[in-house]
Order: sequence, then C-alpha cells, then structure tokens
Amino acid sequence: MNTSFYEEALQLAEEIRAWRRSLHAHPELSGQEEWTAHFIAERLREMGFAPTEGVGQTCGVTADLPVNDEPFVALRADMDALPVAEETGVDYASTNPGVMHACGHDAHMAMLLGAARLLQQHKQRLKRSVRLIFQPREELYPGGAPAMIAGGVLAGVEAIFGIHVCTSLQLGQLGTRVGPFMAAVNPFKIVVRGRGGHAAMPDQCIDPVVAAAHIIVALQTVVSRSVAIAEPAVVSVTQLQAGTADNVIPNEVRLCGTIRAFDERVRTGVCERVRELAEGVARAHRAGAEVDICPGYPVQVNDKDTTERVLEAARTVGIEQDHLITLAPQGVGEDFAYYCQKVPGAFVFLGAANEPKGCAYPHHHPHFNIDEDVLPRGAALHAQFALGFANP
Repeated sequence: MNTSFYEEALQLAEEIRAWRRSLHAHPELSGQEEWTAHFIAERLREMGFAPTEGVGQTCGVTADLPVNDEPFVALRADMDALPVAEETGVDYASTNPGVMHACGHDAHMAMLLGAARLLQQHKQRLKRSVRLIFQPREELYPGGAPAMIAGGVLAGVEAIFGIHVCTSLQLGQLGTRVGPFMAAVNPFKIVVRGRGGHAAMPDQCIDPVVAAAHIIVALQTVVSRSVAIAEPAVVSVTQLQAGTADNVIPNEVRLCGTIRAFDERVRTGVCERVRELAEGVARAHRAGAEVDICPGYPVQVNDKDTTERVLEAARTVGIEQDHLITLAPQGVGEDFAYYCQKVPGAFVFLGAANEPKGCAYPHHHPHFNIDEDVLPRGAALHAQFALGFANP
C-alpha cells in the first residue's frame, strides 16, 4: 500500500487552504448552498470530474471515479453554515452578515476536494469505484442526507466514510468508536394552554405558566426514574416563551427542547414518557398540553470493519497509534446516521485545536476556527481510506 498520500497532500496544502478560505468567506445557510455548490462543481470540473449537481432536488453535488463495474466507496462532506455572526477577525471572515462556518464544514469540503485531487492522480491504482458526496443541510432537521439518499447517492455503495474536524481534540489526534457513536435526536415542542386574565385575579384564570413550570421540573425525572442506569439518555428544555406583561396571566406557554439517546428502544420510551408527563401535569393544573415530538436523527452507528479500515488508513497517513483515541458516545446528533442505516459506515473526529493559534473555541461559537494544518491530513485520510478499501 502506497504511503505517500500525506506527503502529496502537503504539496497541495496551499491550494486546499485557499479552497477552505474561499468557502469560509462565503457561508450559506442550510438549504441555500447555491454559491457553495457552484464552487465545488467548478473545482471538480477543473480536476477532470463530471459532477452531478442538484442531487435529490437539493444543492447537493456528487462526482464519481468509476472503476469498471466495481461497487463504490463513498466519501462525504457537509456544506452548510450556521446563523452565527462571526467574531474571529480573520481576513477571510464571512462576507455574509449573520452567517458563519462555525462548525468546520468549510474544512470538510476543502479536505474532500483535496482527496478528489489525490484520487484523480492515482485512479489507475483503484480497484473499487469512488463516489464523492457533498451534502447540504446537515445543520437543519430533517437534514440533507435523506434527500440525497432518495436521489440515489448510495446506489452501488458498499461503504461510506465521513470526517468532522474537532477543537476538543488536538491537532494530530483522531477520535472515534465502534458501535453507537452519535446520539439519536428528537426535538420537541410543548404548548401549554390555559385561560389568561389579570394577574391580580389568578382564581379566575387557568395559569399555564405554573403548569409549564411543573412540566419542566417533571421532565427532569424522565431519565432518572424511567431509564435504566446503564442506558444513557437526556431530556433538556431549552426554550421557554410566555407572557407579554407583568400584570397579565397569558393564555399559553411554549416550551422547546431535545431528547437524546443511543438506543432506539430507550429513545421510544423516553419520547412516550415526555408526552405522558406533559399532558398529565398540565391536566392536573386544569390546563392542556399539545406535545409535538419530531422524529429526529437516528443513532449514528459505526460499523466495526469499516472503522478498522479507517484506523488502518489513519496509521498509514502518519497518525500515531497513541493519537488514535476511543471516544465515549457523543451526545450531539449527525445526519450521517442515515447513511449508516443503509450501508456500513464510519465517522470520525479529526483534531484541529491549537490554542496558541486561537483555535480552541467550541463548535457553533462566533470565534470558532481551526488549525489549517489539519486540512492535508484530512484529505490524505479520505484518499487513503478509499484506496485501502479498494485493495482488501
């Protein structure tokens, strides 16, 4: 197996960095990635690919490197940015006010473009076809993966791989795990309806604020009293909206939050218990509760064999064994999970933190940035995985 991908990627480092900075300067929100899609497609054409745009009636872009009738190994990068006002002060900062690549998707696209360049240069060595997937709308439910899958991106695919840069890991580290890795996510909304009136006469009202307060407290017992100690789950109320004046009891209160778990049975049970408690507690206060629990992303499960191939590729491109970290299951959700429900897949976090460079802020923070030295490593890892999978 050739060991030069990382060395070759280092030769492309300036080009990959330039791609990342162009993408960083032109962030687009979920479902609006038109400039981004055009940029990616143009770079792929310059490399000799024939990209397909508008995949799944989205801004998604794919490109194939076919090898006869062999099955595909798929490499995926996400495309969308977040509604965050950038405060990094870098000279390539967002030119789109209030929108920022605060989660590293600009890096993901640049790394996959770098891998495309490497694989095109070594296409004669491939024994499996390769499909590049640039996927929109990862940050906004229901995600972009379902539409891309419906658009046929997994047709003929035998395995899929994805990378996420991470400022919780130092540059040079890679974190992953076999089995359940990223949580299932169910956003929920609860509308508590009462009967409003003057705050001086609560006896003539049905106070939804009091009912909502008791619901919030009750929801904190779902996990502690309904889920076994060995089965992780979390219920968080993250939004509370009520009232317009200090002397008015409102007609309704709106709550929003999230349910997260790593097992479908636990997830189903927690969702049912949230609904039961909200409706029951509201009723005990003579109010009503309308509970809407969105289906949400499924659990993202890393296939054992595919993950082992990723780790072998990581060692090949120079990531040292003691920098390969087995992470605990992560509470965040990721629509890469949909791909892993259909074909064997593996998802990893690639360390991009470097505090002296100011690259230590968490994802979704207005100061979020990465050490760009991660870019050639990520490009090489994508390419090596594809080549290694092609030569069992």
